[in-house]
Amino acid sequence: MEAKIFLTDYASYNNGTQFEFGHWVDLSQFSDVEEFNAYVSKHFVDADKKSPLGDGSTREEMMITDFEGFPRSLYSECGMNFEQLFEYINLDNHEVMAVAFLLEQGNDFQYAMDHKENVNMTENTGRDAHYELFEMYYPDAAKADENCHYLEVDYDRFIDENFTEFEYEGTTYLIAVDSWD
Repeated sequence: MEAKIFLTDYASYNNGTQFEFGHWVDLSQFSDVEEFNAYVSKHFVDADKKSPLGDGSTREEMMITDFEGFPRSLYSECGMNFEQLFEYINLDNHEVMAVAFLLEQGNDFQYAMDHKENVNMTENTGRDAHYELFEMYYPDAAKADENCHYLEVDYDRFIDENFTEFEYEGTTYLIAVDSWD
């Protein structure tokens, strides 16, 4: 999902015209914050030309009333850190998921960026993923389970004790607890 914001401004909001000038902006259109800020400035100038404010002032305070495609902790109606947001949206897909997970755990952005490589993430495809993870952690025990009729491995307990679930864009992942704590 692409990172998007609904961009308007406080002056339009106060005049009741926020939807006349507000619109969704796909942040992937911009290479960096400077390019985005230039777009916003031009948008405000165009809006002022099209419909000047009654008191003669100009639109200058950005207001973000909705967002999608990035974690809630990076959103703010008026004080978004676009440097961080552009850093986040320029990550590869695995890094985006790892940072989103770390942010959801209550970590700050810098911590998430510094520790994203430590997040061991596996798509939770059910029993098959549980078996594969157990075999990865305990290869000898997995072989014994196959060869001994009296040995039974509690795969669900193994998952419950060693992993936490994380949902990202409709897919559930298992995150090794020791990889990010």
